Amino acid sequence: MMNRSLLLALVMIVPSPVSGQSVLGSSGLGLRIEPLDAVQRALGGVGVATRTPTILPGNAIASLDILAPTVAFTVQPHWGTYEVDSEQGDFSATRFPVLGFAYPLGTNGVVTVTAGSRFDQNWSVESQDSVDVGGQRVGLTDTFLSDGAVATIQVGWARRWSTTLAMGTTLGVNRGGLTRTFTRSFETTVDSVPLVSPVEGFTSTGRWHHSGPLASLNLAWDPSSVLQVGATVAWSGRIKLNPAEGTDGMSRGVSAPIEFKVSTTAVLSPTLAVNAGAATSNWTDLGEPGLDAASGGRVTTFGAGVEWEVTNFWAGGFPLRAGFRRSQLPFRFLNNKVKENTVSFGFSVIMAQALGLPLAALDLAVEVGSRDAGSFKERFRRLTVSVRVGGQ
Repeated sequence: MMNRSLLLALVMIVPSPVSGQSVLGSSGLGLRIEPLDAVQRALGGVGVATRTPTILPGNAIASLDILAPTVAFTVQPHWGTYEVDSEQGDFSATRFPVLGFAYPLGTNGVVTVTAGSRFDQNWSVESQDSVDVGGQRVGLTDTFLSDGAVATIQVGWARRWSTTLAMGTTLGVNRGGLTRTFTRSFETTVDSVPLVSPVEGFTSTGRWHHSGPLASLNLAWDPSSVLQVGATVAWSGRIKLNPAEGTDGMSRGVSAPIEFKVSTTAVLSPTLAVNAGAATSNWTDLGEPGLDAASGGRVTTFGAGVEWEVTNFWAGGFPLRAGFRRSQLPFRFLNNKVKENTVSFGFSVIMAQALGLPLAALDLAVEVGSRDAGSFKERFRRLTVSVRVGGQ
């Protein structure tokens, strides 16, 4: 069986045809999938609480104004095309980046349980070549398949200590699995003539499990009635990669960095607000040579958006949102940093509310974006739909 070191090396290979989800999932721990709901996506957010109560992994303060026990989930289909040198193709997938439950503790506290995506490692690549067999060139096809993801499961608590200050914290684990398969198949004919002794192909598979702790500290401060400031420090312990039974290799670990996030919202009128946020983390030293070589170093995300409640619809207001977001991904691709830019639009439909706060709502965001890494370019469209339902 192919050993673990060789399978890890395969992620740095970029053969020509690509299919499935984004091939960027082949770098490092995979393609970063931030656990953001539709409100954050529409506003270009970075995962810090906004004035719309919601449930976010790693930020219990976002749920402080939820009045009743509430469940929420977010589904996110996306479609895109890629171009690298002369090769072109498309990809698509559907993810569940956020699942959550919030239970209010009176009017000043809340407990949350969340699960959210963190890295996506689903991709496939295929290359074709030929080898000399008995003086004849026999065509072959190599296929690399990767199926896996890293997700987070967290328990959070937050409390409002005064009318202007709230604090919260979360504790949780990184969990995931990864299966990588290499298949080599040979053509059974040469110049349309069947081979007398066809060459037998082979398949090799490796499986690993991911695990590790994580925690966050959250702060929200309202210095005035028109200004809200939020901040989060997210810590992730060493993510262990343990080979499953039957897979060669030793357990290894990745030292994921601390991430700092800050966001501010200015309420310009009862129906109009603008927000801006930033997040930064340093992926330079991960403690794993193969991943350090693919590291993007310090990566930063900036986002900004505007929310305008144009009218009432159904059981409450009908806010329209628009935003812009520019981010860098933690891992390089083709030895180039990966940059992502998106513009977004979204809205919310309040289906039920109490005391002016939503108990059931549908949030939607549409993003159009691009990713660039040297000669590699992706264009994608992402739809994010969040549903929040609360009750006794």
